[in-house]
Amino acid sequence: MTEGNSMRYNRICCRTAVCLAAFFAVTFVIGTFFDEVIARAVFSGGNVPALIISTFGIYLFGAAYAFYFGAALSQAQKIIVALKRHLYSVVVLLLGTVTVIVCGGAILDINNLGGIFPQMQRSVPLIMAVFLVALLPIALIGFFLGRKIDDPMLGRRIVLMLNCMTVLFIIYESIKLGFPRPRFRLIQENIGGIGFHAWYDPIQNKNELIDAFSINADNFKSFPSGHTANAVMSITILPGLAMVIPGLRKRRPVLFITGIVIGFVVLASRMILGAHFLTDVSFGGFIASVMSAVYYKREGTIFVK
Repeated sequence: MTEGNSMRYNRICCRTAVCLAAFFAVTFVIGTFFDEVIARAVFSGGNVPALIISTFGIYLFGAAYAFYFGAALSQAQKIIVALKRHLYSVVVLLLGTVTVIVCGGAILDINNLGGIFPQMQRSVPLIMAVFLVALLPIALIGFFLGRKIDDPMLGRRIVLMLNCMTVLFIIYESIKLGFPRPRFRLIQENIGGIGFHAWYDPIQNKNELIDAFSINADNFKSFPSGHTANAVMSITILPGLAMVIPGLRKRRPVLFITGIVIGFVVLASRMILGAHFLTDVSFGGFIASVMSAVYYKREGTIFVK
């Protein structure tokens, strides 16, 4: 793509991301009234294909973060100069360095492979193995590919990508802490009389229930859906690979559409597993769409500087 075509492409992607955000806002409103009914209709606890899809969604985000972080290291000198004017980026990047290892642990938790193989859950050696085998090599690939790119703006674009991914992660994890909501699968187990709670009515006695019935704290992190947020962010993550892999530049529109498909497939898997309600996945998709729009809007300004 020429610079003019890239700017036009960014505008189209930004507008499409805004349209996606509007779509998720509508489904969020629908879910506010029909969450429980829809959850009962689609629930299929322990569905292995859905667990595999869910695992893929979280791995894609973690692997992409590792890849971009490796590419950022290849541009370290240019990035450090740029970050002297933007201290907030330094803070965000420091916070983001833990994301890759966190994703390694998430891959093995009850929502992903740990749901198929319970013995994998909370195993520190296995978490480190996932990091070393499935994530670190991706970072090294990003580093070596990044060194081959002669683009003075590459460092700024990579930092922008990492910032958006990290801020997205911080937003949905912070909301989960402030709005504890039991997952539908926990409600189905009928433990301690735990019933349905709307997103705006967080459960008040979470800690007491965890202590009394030895419930995994993750079962109270229904709102919003981090998996969906990560997967919908693929509309930014996948096309962004063209920054470091020039052969993908002509395929950015296809990668954008692929990101949309991945987002909705992962969204569906989370509801099938009873991990989330419609409002949970809708809000996750909404914040990822907004963050993607911010990315494309901001990246468009880099072209003209």
